[in-house]
Amino acid sequence: MFKKLTILYTILLIFVSVIPVPNVPIPKFDLFQWDKLFHFQAYLLMSLIWLRLGYLENKNINWLYLVLVSLTALTTEICQGILPIGRHFEISDIIANFSGILVGFIISFFYILKKKHR
Repeated sequence: MFKKLTILYTILLIFVSVIPVPNVPIPKFDLFQWDKLFHFQAYLLMSLIWLRLGYLENKNINWLYLVLVSLTALTTEICQGILPIGRHFEISDIIANFSGILVGFIISFFYILKKKHR
């Protein structure tokens, strides 16, 4: 069940990332834009649930899942830049995505480390 929810979340995130949005102006790089917080949170959650799934499967960090999350973050942003959907490629979005992934990895790593030392 957890695997299905993880895959569903990933598909939903990809869908939300590539649906057309009318009249979106090209934003400036600003670390305090609210959409960057959304990117951070979305990929933090995505990395946490995929790494948790890997832990449930084999009691370790599954590096393939971390690569999957990273490729999803990069690919969706590239698609926003090349597809005619009214969205734009932004380096600041990639930074926010990978920041969320990094924090998710750190949290997962310490959770797994804590579980192994019990």
